[in-house]
Amino acid sequence: MNGLFSSIRPSRYKPDVVMAAHAHDDTSFSLVLSGSYEETIRGRSETHSAGALLVCPPDELHAQRFGLGGVYKLVFSPTADALGRLGEVSRLAEAPIVRSAAVADVGRRILTELRRADDFSSLVIEGLSHELLGLFARGQAAGMRLPRFLKVAIDYLNDAKGAQMTLDHLAAVVSCDAGRLSEAFRRYLGCTVGDYQRRLRVEQAAALLICGHLPIAEIAVLCGFADQPHLNRAFKAQIGTTPAAYRRDRH
Repeated sequence: MNGLFSSIRPSRYKPDVVMAAHAHDDTSFSLVLSGSYEETIRGRSETHSAGALLVCPPDELHAQRFGLGGVYKLVFSPTADALGRLGEVSRLAEAPIVRSAAVADVGRRILTELRRADDFSSLVIEGLSHELLGLFARGQAAGMRLPRFLKVAIDYLNDAKGAQMTLDHLAAVVSCDAGRLSEAFRRYLGCTVGDYQRRLRVEQAAALLICGHLPIAEIAVLCGFADQPHLNRAFKAQIGTTPAAYRRDRH
């Protein structure tokens, strides 16, 4: 497709699915656009949501468990040139990860150009590909591995299935200062604690839209939204479509 990626493809994964340990022949990059999932690789398990850019080395066994709202991501096949450049600043064989709101924004812009596919899209995508790898390299240089207290907080929120809780409560659970925890969410995940909980509630709503026939207004209340318009706004911002269209496309 360009000098950095030989292919870029959107990939959607169904909700609440477990993918057994498997490996790929070549290095790949995955950029999460919506949803969340847990991946186990190289003896560690971490949860990834929108804005996570992950490297999967060749022949590296990894297993995945997708969240209740499923996962939508872009999968990139890097060229030898890209691997050579990144190899100078990152140990790609260790399956590094970078998370930021800027990465998520670049991913959404790439997806827009893939869908537009006009005479200029390839040029725009090439520029965005350079920006994406630049952000990845910068994140690696800054050491973007999740602190342990943040990983515990993420796991706790995921286990709570989107139930609302205050920043102070979460900070007490993980034995961390509230200000430090809030800054960690912004730095590593590119969102606030409230934003992250909202993402989980949207994923819960997505699962109910697929698995049952409850009215959307009722799903909105069950998932902690004030009303259906509130759910509609949050759902479209995260998933890229309305709850009604999402349900219709999957039935």
